[in-house]
Amino acid sequence: MPRDPLIPGLREYDAPRRRRRTPAFWGWLFGGLAVVVALVVAGGLVAGIGPLRALGTAETPLDPVSWRSTSDPQVIQVAVALPEAGLCTGDEVLVRVIERPNVIEVSAVRAAPRGSQECAGIGIAGDRTWVDVSLDEPMGERTAVRVSDRVPLTNESALTP
Repeated sequence: MPRDPLIPGLREYDAPRRRRRTPAFWGWLFGGLAVVVALVVAGGLVAGIGPLRALGTAETPLDPVSWRSTSDPQVIQVAVALPEAGLCTGDEVLVRVIERPNVIEVSAVRAAPRGSQECAGIGIAGDRTWVDVSLDEPMGERTAVRVSDRVPLTNESALTP
C-alpha cells in the first residue's frame, strides 16, 4: 500500500502541526486584571471612592474670605463662605494652597458626589466654615490671597486681642 496522500497536494497523512499554546495562567491573570480595573473605574465613577474618586465628584468653586493662625506655625485655618443653598451632608469643602516666597494663593471648592439629589442645605447663606490647611513652611510675614481675583484675605488672628 502506498503511503502517499489520496489527493496530490494535500497533506492528510502529515502529523498535526504543533501549535504554541499560551498557558492558562496568563489568561486568568489578564482576566483578573481586567476585572480589577473595571471595578476601580466603576467605583470612581459611580460611588466616588478609590484612586479615581475625582471622576465621581463634582466640584463647585467657593470663595475663601479670611484666615487665622493656629498654635502650630505650619497650619492655618481658612474661612470659606458657604454657598446660598448651603452644604449637603455628603459635601466636602477642600482648600488648596500654592505657596510662594511672599504670597500664599488660596482657592476653595465644594466637592459633592456626582448625580446627588438636591438637599436641604446645612448652614445659612452668608455663613462660613473654617478649614485647616497644612503649609510646607510657616506662614510668617507672607500674605494670603484669593486665587480667583487676587484679593488679599484678612488675617482674623490679628483682629482678636
